[in-house]
Amino acid sequence: MHDYNELIVWLVFLIDQILRVNHLVILSAVTDFCSWQKREFYSSNTVRWTNTGGLHNVRADDGSFRCAQGCEGTGGNGAPSEELWSFEITFRTLGTKTYFCEPHIGFGMQGSITVIKPTSVTVHEVRATDTNSFQPDDLTIMRGDVVRFINGGGEHNINSVDNSLICSQGCVGDGINASSSPTGFPWDIYIKFDQVAEIPYFCQAHELTGSQGIIRVITDALFVDGFEP
Repeated sequence: MHDYNELIVWLVFLIDQILRVNHLVILSAVTDFCSWQKREFYSSNTVRWTNTGGLHNVRADDGSFRCAQGCEGTGGNGAPSEELWSFEITFRTLGTKTYFCEPHIGFGMQGSITVIKPTSVTVHEVRATDTNSFQPDDLTIMRGDVVRFINGGGEHNINSVDNSLICSQGCVGDGINASSSPTGFPWDIYIKFDQVAEIPYFCQAHELTGSQGIIRVITDALFVDGFEP
């Protein structure tokens, strides 16, 4: 029975690692070609670019990311490289991003990704208000649901107590050159919650004045001999 339970836990871990990356882009040395020129996917999805050979990088037209051996927004080196590199970017805002390979833009090595609102999962909304609060400030969701965080006015960000989630115009670790600090600029991001947990968070600029909230992620999955699948 212990082996059965361990197998369940291992399979859940493996599936989580597979699903963490939603899309894959291949850059080839043979044709200097990007495996998809145009693609549409849901916000909060993660894209992995992989160089299978050749001198390549990936740079957004608007400068929001420049990547190769990692992304410059997260301490990596975005200069064109012949190394067999791989990097990931999570897109949390809606809209279209166009990008290209700097050495091969003249050969048509470019692409675009259009990020749309998720339709296959439940999307909840939490709004940071001009009264320095989150509405609602206590939200219960199902595992796999998405929360749309909106700055409705004022200088705000989202900072989980364990610092695993720090976001405003972008989130720390997503690979995007976007601020995660409190800002008065409008921001509107989507975050998917895949793990059962309670996630307390606050606004860095207004923590002491009550700008706090909590996301409670639950599951309706059945339990097998006391172990959650």
